Amino acid sequence: MSPPNHALRPAAHPRAPARWALALRLGSYALGVALANFAACRGTAYAAVPADATTAAPPAPFRAPYLPSTDTEELQEVPSTQDPAVSEMKALRATLDTAPHSLPAAIQLAGAYVDYGRQVGDAHYAGYAEAVIAPWMAQARPPPSVLVTQANILQYRHQFREARVLLQKTLSMDRNNAQAWLTLATLDMVQGDYSSAGKGCTEVIASAGLELGLACSANLRSYTGQARQSLALLHQAEAAGGPVPASYRAWVQGLMAESAERLGDWPLAESHYLSALKLLPRDNFLLVAYADFLLDRARPKEVLTLLADHAQSDTAFLRLALAQSALHSEQVGRYTWIMAARFEALTLRGSDFFGREQARFALELQHDPQSALDLARRNWQVQREPWDTRLLLEAAIAAGQPQAASEALDFLQKAKLEDPIIEPLARRLRAQ
Repeated sequence: MSPPNHALRPAAHPRAPARWALALRLGSYALGVALANFAACRGTAYAAVPADATTAAPPAPFRAPYLPSTDTEELQEVPSTQDPAVSEMKALRATLDTAPHSLPAAIQLAGAYVDYGRQVGDAHYAGYAEAVIAPWMAQARPPPSVLVTQANILQYRHQFREARVLLQKTLSMDRNNAQAWLTLATLDMVQGDYSSAGKGCTEVIASAGLELGLACSANLRSYTGQARQSLALLHQAEAAGGPVPASYRAWVQGLMAESAERLGDWPLAESHYLSALKLLPRDNFLLVAYADFLLDRARPKEVLTLLADHAQSDTAFLRLALAQSALHSEQVGRYTWIMAARFEALTLRGSDFFGREQARFALELQHDPQSALDLARRNWQVQREPWDTRLLLEAAIAAGQPQAASEALDFLQKAKLEDPIIEPLARRLRAQ
């Protein structure tokens, strides 16, 4: 899916059949193409605050590091050791420690780290994964599985150019590497190169089989004015798979929700979101995508309930802030302050690749259309999913600069994207 429209990707399961492990460990935009989640505020410590707290926002400039007042003050929630995924990572770590030169053990642990980081919205785990495969990446000729894993990590960080280099290198070594083809096809979709994505999906059918090839083609059609065909192909992909992991079924349900949104069929879209969340109730991508759906339907109270236990994720926290704003809550200032601090922390860490979310923050919470337009234009040069285009159009309208969206309007005309929210924006800008 596309968070916001976030194309969903499922978490990989270490015991899933090989053909599903391929789909489940694709990168930050698996087949629909999901937004990579923000790292939580790491550069500047902050106290975890319940979503319903009434603490007033500190005064600007709020740049000083936070200092806890007591040793017992809670700063951050960490994953419970009772979480099966945490137990699995611990077991995989022990396996690799026992056999530190085992490439299969390293790839499995790195994949588990990346999957979990995406699920909970914590970029630390991508760093853990990178450290695991570092000895093999340092070799003169890294194995294809290592190159693809590193490419997935780079995709997560929106380092698309670097990811492409590794994927092309993989395919030069192994022309039939299905995971490399599928990851490359999804990257093409993220960046709006639909012709190349179509060729990639053809290669996926040849190398990975019908189910994943159908899903790849279905996802592509949702971007090119063929959402109804996309839904039909996704139903075929779902039926063709037989017994599959719950994460795969949730992923397909998420893609179906996105295609239904393209058609403006809100009840159908919501039914698919709810089906996906029933399968993966704590998946960050699904939660954020459904939250955006609710915000577009003017149902902000439901967003507060949906994301109440997920404020550690920056993408989820932004939706909480947007919901508070929609409700004209007295908490808006505090939420805006915390979100600004998180963006500041990302800047301090040298992370400048979350333009979509920053543009939305500037437009809807800071009410700064010029900054939003600048951010949206820069972001659109890197990724061109429907939400990236939507934000650029909205910012151009808010800033009174219709000419700033001219390239995006040409792109929409060529792509023939169906979208009941984007299409009126495009007509308005063309009229101006």
